[in-house]
Amino acid sequence: MTQRSWWGAELLGRHADDMVWARAADREVTFGRLRRETAWLADVLERYGVRGRSTVALYGNASFTQLWALFALWSLGAQVVLMETPPGRRSRDVPPGLRRAQFSVSLGESRRPPHDFVDECEVLVRRRAGGGPSVSEHCLVQFSSGTTGRPKAVGRSPRSLLEELDRLAALEGVARHGERVAVLEPPTHSFGLIGGVLHSLAVGATVVMPVARTAAATVRAAADAHVVLGNPHHFERLARAEPGGLPHLRLAVSSGDVLPPETAALFRGRHGVRVGQAYGMTETGIIAADLTGRFGPAGVGVPVPGARTRVVGGVLEVHVPESPYLYDDTPWTGGWMSTRDLVTRDSRTGALRLRGRVQGVGDACVDLLRIESVLRAHRHITDAVVLGVGPIEAHVASSAELDGDELRSWCRRFLGGAPVPDRYHLLRELPRTAGGKAVRDRGVLRRHRTHPPGACRCISW
Repeated sequence: MTQRSWWGAELLGRHADDMVWARAADREVTFGRLRRETAWLADVLERYGVRGRSTVALYGNASFTQLWALFALWSLGAQVVLMETPPGRRSRDVPPGLRRAQFSVSLGESRRPPHDFVDECEVLVRRRAGGGPSVSEHCLVQFSSGTTGRPKAVGRSPRSLLEELDRLAALEGVARHGERVAVLEPPTHSFGLIGGVLHSLAVGATVVMPVARTAAATVRAAADAHVVLGNPHHFERLARAEPGGLPHLRLAVSSGDVLPPETAALFRGRHGVRVGQAYGMTETGIIAADLTGRFGPAGVGVPVPGARTRVVGGVLEVHVPESPYLYDDTPWTGGWMSTRDLVTRDSRTGALRLRGRVQGVGDACVDLLRIESVLRAHRHITDAVVLGVGPIEAHVASSAELDGDELRSWCRRFLGGAPVPDRYHLLRELPRTAGGKAVRDRGVLRRHRTHPPGACRCISW
């Protein structure tokens, strides 16, 4: 399958012209307009020299234009390096994908702030010196979240994207034709693009986009939706919305980070719908799913059709036919890739239950997420990240003067005979990625303790 066939009539031509493809606040775009705008932009980009196997960095304002440009580039057979924010000026801030790109397409450079959604924006095309054509079949390059270190450039082929859409279509409860789907994650994120935008495009659902990254915009986007896709931070906001504020909601799916049990319970109590989960990696796409939430917050469901998984030493591994890493020297031993997530597989249902992120060696049976939940239940703790497994380190956020012995006693009280952290690190706030995900990397957390932002206090025991 070639890239040039990826965006033919196969997906863009499936639905009637007058059907609504996407909406932001009270502005709507039909499938007919989607096709016209995509074709027009493809013609413009081709005039600038974009061809099959051209490498193009795409970044800038979240907008309808962003998606038209992405589809237009794919229709030309280009390899798109999709970035959330413009690169920095210093060479070390420029990701490899941009350094190797032949073209850059920036959206709305004159607009601020860049994360607010706009309907349309100007498109600036630049030819870049030193770039070269694609040497692989990848049509999409995205960047991993960076929760366990520096983000990595990950390539996806047209075949892998279409296979993931087939896997999504086979899942219980997925978005259906004619439904409204609030996609709260930006399309630069893997599940926001594939599970949200592309799946909705395939089945003929309407994508609803938040106009800003605020609580009010999140609630407004979800208010009239049948399906809400977001991360735990979004569901924490929605859990505090007015009861009855999501009258059409039938499916809520969290992805991208650990779903705290307290968030899931508060959301269900407020809106009467369980929060399900989609679990995966940028490198692999979706791995397992429990969209209806029947396995609870710690359970991420059973592996999706076509996903090959195994558990080695308590750590989940997934089979990937070839290395997804394009620009770095990440070791690749072939076949099986470690997710670095501790899991337990239910022998009866086959469902996976997350237990945390592994770092170091030690007792692989420890439940790090349970420890985090116990720590967050402390009235003076606002956030917690626990890493293991040898030694187990708890990083807790609090503005209070907490004593290490008090935290140790608290954990032992609620964890019984289960392992408790060996070390406790107290900070005013914990670091997060640009996308709001909790950082789960010892090196990054150690640097954050050593050089905390502002007046952040750091005490270790």
